[in-house]
Amino acid sequence: MVHNTRKAASLMDVARLAGVSRSTAARVLGGYGSVNGELASMVEAAAETLGYRGNALARSVSSGRSNTIGVVVSDIENPFFARAVQGMTAAAKRGGYDVILASTAENAEAERDAVQVFLDKRVDGLIIAASSRTNTSHLLDVVKMGRPLVLLDRRPDGVDADWVGTDSYDEARHMVRHLVEHGHRSIAFIAGTTKTPDQLEAGHPLPISTIADRVRAIRETAREAGIAYEFLPGAMTPAEAQSVVREMLSRAEPPTALIASYNRLALPAFQAIRAAGLRIPEDMSFVSMDDAEWMTVSSPGVTAMALPAYELGERAAEILIARANGAGPESTSHLLPSVFMDRESVARLNAPVGSSKA
Repeated sequence: MVHNTRKAASLMDVARLAGVSRSTAARVLGGYGSVNGELASMVEAAAETLGYRGNALARSVSSGRSNTIGVVVSDIENPFFARAVQGMTAAAKRGGYDVILASTAENAEAERDAVQVFLDKRVDGLIIAASSRTNTSHLLDVVKMGRPLVLLDRRPDGVDADWVGTDSYDEARHMVRHLVEHGHRSIAFIAGTTKTPDQLEAGHPLPISTIADRVRAIRETAREAGIAYEFLPGAMTPAEAQSVVREMLSRAEPPTALIASYNRLALPAFQAIRAAGLRIPEDMSFVSMDDAEWMTVSSPGVTAMALPAYELGERAAEILIARANGAGPESTSHLLPSVFMDRESVARLNAPVGSSKA
């Protein structure tokens, strides 16, 4: 067996080959300071010849920059966050940055640990989809440090930082009004929360701001329209979502329409309705507050709110990089539009007999 014992090239090796000082080679390869163009070319050529691989942490110490962005999301298996990360990565690459990712499974302690790890790695800024509205001391620490922070989708209480998202409250109001216009007088909303309906009615805070906004919008819009509504808690996983929907459908008089809070719950809810032998929308209307590709090819297609996940991630990274470079927009609230996708999953209950369903 032949062993490769060749020693990795050092910064001093590069400097010797280029015929410059070690400090000059460090400035060129670290991307900081000012170096004559001809000397810089010589250093870069020497580094390529020797196969030199610099120490990113060392460069960050000397330059004060690591050209990395730390991203913390709650669930990378959620298609919304997967698309958002794709947008971040594209924007970061254009700006000359790398992305480091952590997924926390909606665990506030895991989020806190991930933030600390990224700070230890000297990231130039953080993009975070916060798992809690109130457990925010680690986010406040980032702000106090002066490290750029962009909040994605969720909006924690009292954190003075950039936020990029959509209007979850207005989106939910639009969806309820759509159901009301189609004659629905009894609706249910399934969300990933352990709060009971009584607790929600009493105003107990929900940990995720987007769900809290949707709950508030559904409550207020339903009351304005004079229709019945209920919240279905306990759907923390797809399997639990199926169980919750099965229980609802087993009642003597279930609601006529079901709203899913996001796409990870929408598919198991859709499957549970079908498994119960019910037709959508003839027996149960079904809509989602978060669109997904499968909703365009299912039978029927599912009416949903299309959230600009890729664009949200892209915008978050662009803002973060601008802040890291001492620039950026004046406003810290960055609202992107969503699109209502009206498909075939809502029955028109007030339609004349014999008319087609919408």
